[in-house]
Amino acid sequence: MKKSLFLVAMLALATTLFAETEMVSCESDLGKCTYTLSDDSFSKNCICRDETEFNDYEDGIVESTLPTDDECDAELKKVCKDAGIKCENEKGKCTVKPNGEYECVCTNFQFHPAGNGIFSEEGCNEILAEVCENETMTARKVCKEEEIRNACVSYFEKIKNTCFEPINDIDDILDAPLDYSDLTAHEIASCCQYEEYRNEYKTEFECLEASGTCNTCVDMPFDEGEDGKGDAANTEAPTTGTTPEDTADGDSAPATDSEAPAEKEESKSDGCSMLFV
Repeated sequence: MKKSLFLVAMLALATTLFAETEMVSCESDLGKCTYTLSDDSFSKNCICRDETEFNDYEDGIVESTLPTDDECDAELKKVCKDAGIKCENEKGKCTVKPNGEYECVCTNFQFHPAGNGIFSEEGCNEILAEVCENETMTARKVCKEEEIRNACVSYFEKIKNTCFEPINDIDDILDAPLDYSDLTAHEIASCCQYEEYRNEYKTEFECLEASGTCNTCVDMPFDEGEDGKGDAANTEAPTTGTTPEDTADGDSAPATDSEAPAEKEESKSDGCSMLFV
């Protein structure tokens, strides 16, 4: 008898708990919205077809109420009205926006083309096939505008040749397949695609042109190590009070702490290598 009463009580409690949580959801080709309301919380979660997500949450004293089906549909149309159409395969993924603009991320490199496509699932798949499957992308193909490409090349030739390993053959870099083997090619491609990056590189270039130093002008994209020349070309040799002639057998005397050259300013690490992660 006691066992029966216990089971009845548990069922009643479970019924009460479930009754305290209500939910409304709506879905269309734009995406899906889900609302959940309980005695002490309210949440809204909308996920658009291009995986853009919108959330709202309240806890404690909840003032919001569940929307009607029509209100849910209206909210979905509102938050996802600009949602793009997404397509993907093993080579990468693309999103095409309602205005036709698109961007793609391929599995071997990240590429954000500037162009217009057809706003449809078929159009998205055509873009994906063109960008990520059938064509080997190079920095030259990304940098379609010759004037911008030439400017970016001049920036990087100055920066690399002054502060890092010299660029030997820029044509080889521009025409090599874009992958992670050549950071310079990615940097040039990024310079062409993003004006904010291009302005940063231009500032570094102009600073070096004005006889600045690497550590002053350039946000180093990696530790200098063996590849970075730092300010070696711009730093005078330290002057000491001892010359080789002043020592026996022509050997130079070891430098003391006061004679050692000042440590080079530590390079900055918040550099511009935000490319194609």
